[in-house]
Amino acid sequence: MRVSGWVGAMLLAGVLGCCGSGAQAAPKAEPGRLRVIVETDAGGDPDDEQSLVRFLLYTNEWDVEGIIANRAAARDGENRNSERTGPAIVRRMVEAYGQCYSRLVRHDPRYPKPADLLRHTVSGTADSDAGMRLIMAAVDAPDPRPIWFMNWGTDYGSDPSSLKRTLDRVLAERGQTGYAAFKSRLRISGDDQFGDHTTKTSPPFPIWVDTLRPELDGRRWYHRFSAITAGAGGFDLRRDVLAGHGPLGALYPTNTGPAQKEGDSMMFIYLIPTGMNDPEQPTWGSWAGRYGRNEAHPGRPYYCANQADAWQGSTHRENSLSRWAVHLQNDFRARMDWCVADYLGANHPPVVRVAGPLRRDIAPGSTLTLDASRSTDPDGQGLSYEWAFYPEAGAYVGPMPEIKGSATPRVSFRAPQTASPQTLHLVLAVTDKGSPALTRYARVVVTVAPPPSS
Repeated sequence: MRVSGWVGAMLLAGVLGCCGSGAQAAPKAEPGRLRVIVETDAGGDPDDEQSLVRFLLYTNEWDVEGIIANRAAARDGENRNSERTGPAIVRRMVEAYGQCYSRLVRHDPRYPKPADLLRHTVSGTADSDAGMRLIMAAVDAPDPRPIWFMNWGTDYGSDPSSLKRTLDRVLAERGQTGYAAFKSRLRISGDDQFGDHTTKTSPPFPIWVDTLRPELDGRRWYHRFSAITAGAGGFDLRRDVLAGHGPLGALYPTNTGPAQKEGDSMMFIYLIPTGMNDPEQPTWGSWAGRYGRNEAHPGRPYYCANQADAWQGSTHRENSLSRWAVHLQNDFRARMDWCVADYLGANHPPVVRVAGPLRRDIAPGSTLTLDASRSTDPDGQGLSYEWAFYPEAGAYVGPMPEIKGSATPRVSFRAPQTASPQTLHLVLAVTDKGSPALTRYARVVVTVAPPPSS
């Protein structure tokens, strides 16, 4: 396998970029990349540390504006980390990421420098205002992109959410107009630990995706993450994470009931850019499942995991995650490999390219042809193609059209007859022949619209 010249140049630039010392300027922002902040009560339930291992391996996908640790003292007994404060636990994990950085950056030069991540790792405990200052600086920055904020928990023993404290201060100091402007810059993925700011103090957040609820059969959505993903695709925690995968994988704790609980991972998995998902469209589905309007908050743009998908002969909420479980765990496995392997010794996801726009308007009865033959694999491996309609994501409720050539790069289908504009979602999954096999997607949203009557 040969690395192309432009990839080699990018890798060389990344390796050279890691040789300096001290905090360095963050890379230039890329349009479309999400800005994210994590708030964690690391030091309590060890599942936060599990999620941090996975999160740090995906920091190349976003601009990480901050990691806030809000637990002053680790919980004796349940938490066995050698560090005994939340901020120290998080810093230890970021430092372990730093030990893997020289390898990770060979696979993607967008991985943030360890010094930058450490500079953005701050205390959110009650005796510190560092978390509040970080949030205010990020929101007030002259960057048009909003902040996606993830609260991973503030359970007993942790301090109040830094975002709640920040919103309290902004409302008191800037008044209702300033508060509304500040809040409009935030997007929420995860738990609600913000008091009246979520449900009573207007305006509402522009979007809140609750990746934990509702409960089903007495279990929250995140409780199902482990059961659905733990062994997906032959994933083995000891082989693929704990052993032989560097200092970051070695910090993955296993004393969480289910050995792979990762109760907070769905919050950022929802934000991973795979080509299939759009975080502003929770009803479309993603590696974190598919979401619908939260009936507990009518009239607000709030969503939760209350949707069911038909898949493999059943219709259930779990299907909205199960259908992607092998893909997301294979991706995790590959990134753990990146911690210890050179570029030629690991697999990398394919690049999916569909000719033409991904939003199409067509007339009923007309034929649409789609071509993804320009898709490539950075490792030069063969690719397999799977085109399928995602009925639950669209508005059309009739029989799905037949897709001709659904296992080839080029497909066509005839649009159904509709009396009013209806949308169909066609998802292309492209999988390489590597080990583990990696998958990326394209979603084509087709609006079938009858011509206006004369």
